[in-house]
Amino acid sequence: MNREAENAQTTAALKVYVDVHALLSKEGDLIPKSFVWEDGRTYEIDRIKKKEMQANRKAGGTGLMYTIIVDGKECHLYYEVDRFFMEKKLV
Repeated sequence: MNREAENAQTTAALKVYVDVHALLSKEGDLIPKSFVWEDGRTYEIDRIKKKEMQANRKAGGTGLMYTIIVDGKECHLYYEVDRFFMEKKLV
């Protein structure tokens, strides 16, 4: 793969900051339950598959990445220092 194609793949998303409703457990775990997308719609998180420290190569940034299931689809929710963001694909 050439560098231009590689760069296009890594910049194919925008970072969208979202409001998140979450539970902070007595053990100190931050557990997101739902999020509000930029159009105002609230989406319930059906399941958290995993969480891990991860760099976001598409939209930029580094943080705790939650792999979540929403309406049967897998997506990623990132916690970056003191706020959450998601990727918005560019068309």
